Amino acid sequence: MNKFRFILLATLSIILSSCLKTEFDEFELASGTADFSNYVAVGNSLTQGYQDGGLHNEHGQHDNSYPAILAGQFKLIQPNLNFLQPSVTGAGSGYIHLEYRDGKIEIIKKYDSDIDNNDPAAIDIDPSWLNFGDHSVKYNNLGVSGIKLAHTSGGGESDEDLNYFFTYVNEYARFLNWGTVANKITYLDHIKASKATFFTNWLGNNDVLGWSTGGGDDGYRADFNRYFYKLTDPTEFRNKYDSVLTAFKAMGAKGICATIPNVTTIPYFNTITLESVGADVWITEGPYANNPGLVRKATDEDLLLLTAQDSLKVGIGLTEANPLSHTNVLDKDEKILAQNRSTVYNEHIRALAAKYGFAYVDMYSYLDELKSGLTFDGVDFSTKYIEGGAFSLDGVHPNTRGYAIIANKFIKTINEYYGAKIPPVVVSNYNGIILP
Repeated sequence: MNKFRFILLATLSIILSSCLKTEFDEFELASGTADFSNYVAVGNSLTQGYQDGGLHNEHGQHDNSYPAILAGQFKLIQPNLNFLQPSVTGAGSGYIHLEYRDGKIEIIKKYDSDIDNNDPAAIDIDPSWLNFGDHSVKYNNLGVSGIKLAHTSGGGESDEDLNYFFTYVNEYARFLNWGTVANKITYLDHIKASKATFFTNWLGNNDVLGWSTGGGDDGYRADFNRYFYKLTDPTEFRNKYDSVLTAFKAMGAKGICATIPNVTTIPYFNTITLESVGADVWITEGPYANNPGLVRKATDEDLLLLTAQDSLKVGIGLTEANPLSHTNVLDKDEKILAQNRSTVYNEHIRALAAKYGFAYVDMYSYLDELKSGLTFDGVDFSTKYIEGGAFSLDGVHPNTRGYAIIANKFIKTINEYYGAKIPPVVVSNYNGIILP
């Protein structure tokens, strides 16, 4: 806890330093060859504005998803732009937060209805969350937490089970109409109906991220008799990405695609280390082909997940007889597989963006730059958990300030590719982690 207390005090320093923000000079506005009159964003949780383990709006988080931030800047050029995303009230789906206790700051997980030992201060859903979204509204932000590129259209992993999943199980997808088993509406159908003049496309993250954050687990769901987090076959990835870009091209839209970040750079995989534990850690490999789950000591080549801290606190993982579950570790072989698969996916993204004449923003390299450290408005940011200032408390998704950083990266690339003159946002105008 002392380590986290130090981290949080450092974060307080970052938040207070927002007075160092640099206002931008008067900026000439121009759309270049782009038309922002109907901007549509497609993607997963990163696009939807998810942070702190949920979708909430206690401090304007959801209103400041990176697409909403972009839309605000596009509107300076295209005043008639009306960007709609499903509204989230207050606690939304519930979220992780911080509390002062006995002179220390503690991380409080969000309320989990499946367990009976929730912290008394755990934040549950807002009552309005049960009616998230309105099927009569045509939204511009089509981001759906949990969606894979493989889920966007028929064939491969998309079938009637997924129709049921998005309608009744994935609460973050309820704002869209998925039709019926007999007459399914796919994510690609929603894209085709969007009539976008400009788009951002950050699909594909979950095709490697879900598997990786589960410690290389395929995520079998007995109630659906299927695996939800398997790494997507590269050929299926290419074909479905091509279908998405074909749809945008057919409607005459212009836009920008984002590559998949190196997931192993995010705080979720780099906060709990052998050095921070200060002892040998025993892990369970796999299980995967020809490996039933070998128990061995962890090395620096293995990545202990942020979720491992709860097990380690009660002694799990500290002896060979009681090792960490494989779902709490991305072992060295799984790490290489995740990195290699991301590389292959990104090759397809770049090639297909070029094929259709769309811009692409290299988020893979950008996250590597952020890991080394970047400075905005006089404040240093990195991918370190909490003290890095850019990621939320779940260790996977950016906080609102991090989404502003991402929006500026999109803006820079759009300006360069389409000859636009869109002003960047002042990063320090946006919230970082909210202290109690």
